[in-house]
Amino acid sequence: MKTYYDCIPCLLRQTVGAMRMSGADDGIQEKLIRFVLRETADMDLNETPPYMAALIHRQIREVLDDPDPYAEVKQQFNTLALDLYEKLQQQIKSAADPFETAVRISIAGNIIDFGVRADIGPQDVDETILECLHSPIAFNTASELSHSIQQADNILFLGDNAGEIVFDRLLIEQMPGEKVCYVVKAMPVINDATMEDAVSTGMTERVRVIDNGSDAPGTILKLCSPQFIQEFYKADLVIAKGQANYETLSEVDNK
Repeated sequence: MKTYYDCIPCLLRQTVGAMRMSGADDGIQEKLIRFVLRETADMDLNETPPYMAALIHRQIREVLDDPDPYAEVKQQFNTLALDLYEKLQQQIKSAADPFETAVRISIAGNIIDFGVRADIGPQDVDETILECLHSPIAFNTASELSHSIQQADNILFLGDNAGEIVFDRLLIEQMPGEKVCYVVKAMPVINDATMEDAVSTGMTERVRVIDNGSDAPGTILKLCSPQFIQEFYKADLVIAKGQANYETLSEVDNK
């Protein structure tokens, strides 16, 4: 998906949200805003929005001298999700359709996205879980997904955010674990999950986990590692979570 004019205000908002979270002083904030304005003025609109976001967040980390400005909120939401884990696991087990319920809970986890909102709180997570459990699933795809999983030999599950990774684990528990490879980011960007999050939330105990070799939101194949590219094209089913994965993979052929 190419970058549209509507994407530019979102990139600016992400910058402001990251700066406020870090407590950066006015001088640093002005420096970063001016950088983003210059870069967006010259950006190639044929690139995806996450490509530009990667450049911006690298600059944010450099100017703040902080390799992971979202580390605290990532830990906070991993803890929050783990606190909900046993309750949600029991809810899935007792459901009339455990797989569909797990799909709904995994969808709910996508609310934990600080690239979209910088003011997410525990109440938002609770409300989204309830909404997802009781709202129709678009295109009623849960049964189709279940069938695709049973037919697949190699499943590549592209994760999205810290915290959300726990909700993904609940869904993966409904799959044949030996078929699944879960993917995280190689380096921090926004609140995307990394290997550290996979370890701390128990995902590495459930399935094989690799990183994609990149620090960009989503999955920009030209920025990913050879190992990941091999896994990507070997997979006969790719499950991709989040807006950035849609933006970067929606035009990839044969997947």
